[in-house]
Amino acid sequence: MSVRKVASDVYTVQLEHVRVFVLQNRPEDTTTLVDAGFPGDGPELVETLREEFDGVDRLIVTHGDEGHFGGTPAIVDAFDPELIVPGGARGFHDALDIPVDNHVSDGEQLEGGLEVVQVPGHTVSNSGLYLTDDNVFIAGDILEGSDRRGLPAGYLVPPAEQFNDLSHAQAESNLVKLFDYDIETVLVSHGSHVDEEPLDKLNNWLLDREWDLEY
Repeated sequence: MSVRKVASDVYTVQLEHVRVFVLQNRPEDTTTLVDAGFPGDGPELVETLREEFDGVDRLIVTHGDEGHFGGTPAIVDAFDPELIVPGGARGFHDALDIPVDNHVSDGEQLEGGLEVVQVPGHTVSNSGLYLTDDNVFIAGDILEGSDRRGLPAGYLVPPAEQFNDLSHAQAESNLVKLFDYDIETVLVSHGSHVDEEPLDKLNNWLLDREWDLEY
């Protein structure tokens, strides 16, 4: 389990199968964890957070996949953080009997300069976080690094079709919403981050797609 600084006061914790994020001083003198890994990651993640960051004040879950919320019970037991999940995160509510402090929706502003960005596709309430002062986007599972698919690194793709709750065409077409934001760096949970013209690359990729949308 390795810790790496990837932006100003933004760190990644690399777990076995997924990456989670730690935000410091957003707001000041607080530590926010974004996602919690699989259930088996919980105990070791707790120790890493305690040793490297002296605990957690807030846990934000991006969506209802076990690999992103599974470690929540261990985090809650260890640190009793404020717990924030997207409204409609069905997987989370089906699997865990833990009180939630705040259900957030698309466009909601969270303390510390974070905006919730929901892009339905992988899940209905699939969410990322836009760091408004830094032009950084934490993508959750809205996007992943292209190298996760065996493609050259440095590009972005949505999760593979078999992992989407909506049709793949809908998941892809909904990505155009990201062009409403001035994103300079995309941090992903899977694959490599992209910090060179991420939206231009995404736009070029989407231009080659063909969609037959049925809503």
